[in-house]
Amino acid sequence: MNLKLENIGMIRHADIRLDGLTVIAGENDTGKSTVGKLIFSLIKAFNRYEQDLNESKSDKAFNIIEKVYFQLRKEYDFKENAEIKVAFFPPEFLRELKRTEDPIDLINDKIILLEKIDAFDVIENVLLIKNIYLENESKELTIKRALAKAFISEFYFELTPKNSDLVSNISLSEGSNKIFDISIEHDKVKSLGLYDDVFFNDVTFIETPIFLQMYELIRSATTLFEMIEDRSDRVFRLGRSKVALHVKDLISKLENAQYFSIQQESLFEGKLDSLLADITKITKGSGFSFEKKDKDFYFNKNENTKFKSINTATGLKAFGIIQLLIQANMLNERTLLIIDEPEIHLHPKWQVEYAKLIVTLVKNNIPVLLTSHSPEIIQALSTFSEEFGVKDRTAYYLTESDGVVSEINDVSEDINKIFIKLAEPLHNLVWD
Repeated sequence: MNLKLENIGMIRHADIRLDGLTVIAGENDTGKSTVGKLIFSLIKAFNRYEQDLNESKSDKAFNIIEKVYFQLRKEYDFKENAEIKVAFFPPEFLRELKRTEDPIDLINDKIILLEKIDAFDVIENVLLIKNIYLENESKELTIKRALAKAFISEFYFELTPKNSDLVSNISLSEGSNKIFDISIEHDKVKSLGLYDDVFFNDVTFIETPIFLQMYELIRSATTLFEMIEDRSDRVFRLGRSKVALHVKDLISKLENAQYFSIQQESLFEGKLDSLLADITKITKGSGFSFEKKDKDFYFNKNENTKFKSINTATGLKAFGIIQLLIQANMLNERTLLIIDEPEIHLHPKWQVEYAKLIVTLVKNNIPVLLTSHSPEIIQALSTFSEEFGVKDRTAYYLTESDGVVSEINDVSEDINKIFIKLAEPLHNLVWD
């Protein structure tokens, strides 16, 4: 698959292959992380549009539900009609709509209750709610809304070039077959051409291992993706901190590891068992686990000794996140794993081990997009890709910027360009 970008943030052009291992290298502030967040937004939006459609209907319905409730309260004695009060109490009515498999049947039952008390003037408004759930909105329109919400969550209205009228363009194709194309103006999705389904059905973005020690804070936060307020508990959501969608998505997946054991070989069909064993050898422990009662992740040194995540080295947590994702069955050939600059918390020896881990995932058909400015990691990725037979599924890109705009160029045929660029500061320090 090829992703083409034009005028995304400071990136003027990029044509990126996503078929196995994709490595984007370059200096800081050249657009590497932007690519990862953009791809995360795209995959999430294309796979959550049905959920987004239901949220949109709930939001529209809630305004009418409130009107119905206040109308009933004004005209009827709730002491004599307690069943009516319970049935039309707005938060509970909305929760029922979200839980039920057939909202039309639920609404019809509500209408029957109103008919019993001859509340025919109120029924007209309830029928408006029914019409909302009978509406058929186009897939394209729903995806556009999901895209807008995902872009807001990850970029907060800073996706298109600043102080410019340039149009941003995004397209995905496979061979000669176009999957979609999107145009964005002033941070708003203007057009969407949808021609086929996106291959990836999920995506995970690892920004920093530090999130592992921030479980309770992240879980209690909401995401900017949730722009349509869940009115059923709006009082409790007021003032809640917000995090990017990729942060909460990651912590939710890691939490799921509590339901599985590292020894459950059947879960991975034998493919990733040795990888889990390799991680425990590197970290010299029996792995990370989530303790629900403590709301925290622990590093288990052995059967009798464990450490809270906050007291565990960040480098250990970097390996622990991969272990937990494998253990929770969150990695497969249709789930893209995005890792942003993993070297930040790893010394050179562990950078090499981490690179080996990543290439092993790719060998097992798990697609990975990794950004880096570490020569050690990039060299290790190159060495192991050739050794493990995935060189033909590995692509390298170099970001170069003049401080205002950047280009992302394919350097797969000559990755020395990456090393020359990254070695410039040391060269200048020692030889100039």
